[in-house]
Amino acid sequence: MVLFTQLEAEWRELGASAAASEAMGSWARDDAALHGFTNLEEAVLFVQRSDCRELTADVVACLAARAPSDALAARALLQVVLYGLIRIAADFRSATYSGEEVASVVVAVAYERIRTYPIDRRPRSVIANVLLDTRQTVSRSLCRKRVQEVLAADVWPAGADQHEMSAMDELLTLVEEAVRTGRLRIEDARLIVLTRIADVPPADLAVQRGCAPQSLRRRRQRAEAAFAAAVACVA
Repeated sequence: MVLFTQLEAEWRELGASAAASEAMGSWARDDAALHGFTNLEEAVLFVQRSDCRELTADVVACLAARAPSDALAARALLQVVLYGLIRIAADFRSATYSGEEVASVVVAVAYERIRTYPIDRRPRSVIANVLLDTRQTVSRSLCRKRVQEVLAADVWPAGADQHEMSAMDELLTLVEEAVRTGRLRIEDARLIVLTRIADVPPADLAVQRGCAPQSLRRRRQRAEAAFAAAVACVA
């Protein structure tokens, strides 16, 4: 994927730059875990190649603590997790989403997670936490996008008030989660949203689909039963 290649090339210049060396010198005065590194590239390579998890965890924690306020620390931590992000992007690549589209979402989500990482609450297993959070957020994001793309753009009722829109969004979130976990088919999700939220009459929808209204209502009953079971599993 081109984006990951570009990030690697960018890092080869940035990681050993004068700015990276200056930052490391400054940080090392406050954090013993960073002693001995002359620049950020050395620290990243140490984390990626060392077999000592305790030592690498301390280096990563130092970067994570600075990431919310320091772009260089955030970029270094992004490089640390880059290979994991490549795997995540490969897992979500599909006929629906191109590799570059997925890569862009994955990197954006990971970087946002790094810049907001709660080091005080989650000081250990930073790499694993960032990758897990990224995977879960990307999964929800792509699922929401897919559902919204499959649903007609004009299904939302005109003039709905804030309370109604909130209820719609809550239901859509539950539908998205059911689709994401494989407990509800995308066709069934569309049927539920069109008839229950958008108030499309089943008879009209049956005409569009070329089937009998009673047949569509039975299909909706099965879809709603599957949806109810999916919601019960989450609860």
